Amino acid sequence: MILAWGISYSHYDSDLQFSTFFDIIFYLLAGLSVISYKPQFIPLITLFAALNRETSGFIPFMCVFSALFVYPKNFRIKSAIIGIISVFVYIFVFFGLRITYGEQYLIIPYGNSPGLPLLRYNIFRTITWWQLLATLGIIPFISLLGYNKWNAYLRIFFWVVVPTWFAIHLVAAVMAETRLFLVPQALVFIPGSLILIQQSHSV
Repeated sequence: MILAWGISYSHYDSDLQFSTFFDIIFYLLAGLSVISYKPQFIPLITLFAALNRETSGFIPFMCVFSALFVYPKNFRIKSAIIGIISVFVYIFVFFGLRITYGEQYLIIPYGNSPGLPLLRYNIFRTITWWQLLATLGIIPFISLLGYNKWNAYLRIFFWVVVPTWFAIHLVAAVMAETRLFLVPQALVFIPGSLILIQQSHSV
């Protein structure tokens, strides 16, 4: 319900962008594979996710870092190798698509080039913050309040995905197009907030 609410407010200045919603599905599938101790699915998920959007590049690292820091010792090496294989799968698809389609024109949103111009454009537009609030709500804040209650997997997913995700989109995309932030919302913030609420009720 929370995710559906966010999706309903995430279409500002863009169309439905089905690739965005498939991106959410692939990240959630990857998360389920990792926490279910079934990393063998990660290369296949990475393959289809990379064909869908380049933002899927964090998926292999969710596997790698979970293998290194969370999985039992007897399962770590195998899982880390699977994660590394997935990195190469992503790289192969990423460059393969660019070779296949050739050079593409760089989209300059409203005359703002990636980097500092787009950073200023994002920060100083009121609509940016209204759209983020409408789409994400207070869920990220509630979630982060309960960070100490998160399980190890959710913490890995947070550090692998969220800071870099926001940093990249801050300087390389129009943040008011808040469909771009549904992946961290679905993968990290919603589960994190539900963990806090659940544990608060059990006290």
